[in-house]
Amino acid sequence: MSKVQAALAVTAAGSIGALAIGALFISPSPLEANVAILLNADADCTDCYFDPSVPRKEGLLGFGLLQGLTKQAQTEDPDGAADPEAPAVQSLEDKAYVPPVQTEPPLPELPTMPVLLQGDYPDCREDHLHLPDPLDKAKNINECTTRLDTYYSGVLTEYRKRMNEYQDELSRIYTEKVAGRMEYSAASRDRFYKDMMQEHANSDPDGKNMAVYRAAVELYQADRDYLSDRYCYNTGCGGYPVPENYGFTYVEQTSSKPAKQKKSAEGSKSGGDKGCKKSRGRGRLLGGVFGGVLGSVAGLDKVGTLIAGAAGALLVGEIACKLSEDEQEKAAEATLAVVEKEEVGAVANWQSPTRGDVSGSSTITALNTEPNGRKCLTITDVAIIDGEETRVSKQMCRGAGQSKYAIKA
Repeated sequence: MSKVQAALAVTAAGSIGALAIGALFISPSPLEANVAILLNADADCTDCYFDPSVPRKEGLLGFGLLQGLTKQAQTEDPDGAADPEAPAVQSLEDKAYVPPVQTEPPLPELPTMPVLLQGDYPDCREDHLHLPDPLDKAKNINECTTRLDTYYSGVLTEYRKRMNEYQDELSRIYTEKVAGRMEYSAASRDRFYKDMMQEHANSDPDGKNMAVYRAAVELYQADRDYLSDRYCYNTGCGGYPVPENYGFTYVEQTSSKPAKQKKSAEGSKSGGDKGCKKSRGRGRLLGGVFGGVLGSVAGLDKVGTLIAGAAGALLVGEIACKLSEDEQEKAAEATLAVVEKEEVGAVANWQSPTRGDVSGSSTITALNTEPNGRKCLTITDVAIIDGEETRVSKQMCRGAGQSKYAIKA
């Protein structure tokens, strides 16, 4: 074969190959879909794939390559049709392993706060009222004062210690059982910390959890001062005169004089009343303090000081126990009226709103200002019931810088 014939033969073969390639590209068979057909005989590649990042003079085309490009275009084109052959997202049921759901355990409970019980308070300040002899009254008052002091040292002081331990327990529970424990979420730990810190603050000496304690301390002090005043009234100390019938029950009845003393004592308008044991409203006062109902109901203001609106805090038991509640209020109003004047000789009268034969008055008989600024008033209360007069003196004092008077020694 000549060189010209050989060239023509090669040309014809190339033309036939090109037609064959075109036919294969237009109608590929299943077998040919997996074969990459080269357009350039110079390329030497087996199982080639198109990489758009590598430029070529001639692209590599085949059915498989064309199919890959089509998928890539559909993926990059948001408006293109979804690829039916794209792998579906597995559901939890189709997965080989599903981690268990972690359930957060409950947070620990805060400890129970200590409480002051009303039954522990020695309500004995008016037990002396039914005793006729001033000496017996003084003995009873001493006994009650001892009980009050024991209550303060044994119950109130112990309660303060228990509240300190309660605060320590609050901190311990958070530190040991909540802080840094990963089984609790950060939100749960923060919530517990805020609740714990609020309860801790409420249990401080000036916190709301200590309101009953503060009121009990003030009640103890007011009752003790009242008893100190009544002791002097029945024994003749602190500026009070010695009662004429002091110790008359212990005087031998061998002469007419002791008998006369006894008669005078028994007929005295300020003598004891065996049926008069407690001032009306005393139970409500205690219930208000230990029930946490502070304020006018308990006769205490926000800091525990006895306020003027509490009639029982302004009247001594010898008179208060003989009056009804509305009469006690009238008698207390008379005391307030003279206290406001703060001058010797000031007097205020009152009349029962329900009983026509019950009336009384309050009169300032002495005023004393001590070097430390404490001011005391001696007030004589009179109550007339069915024509019988009961006359009792009381001392009301206020410390320097204080605005309210209370019965003091």
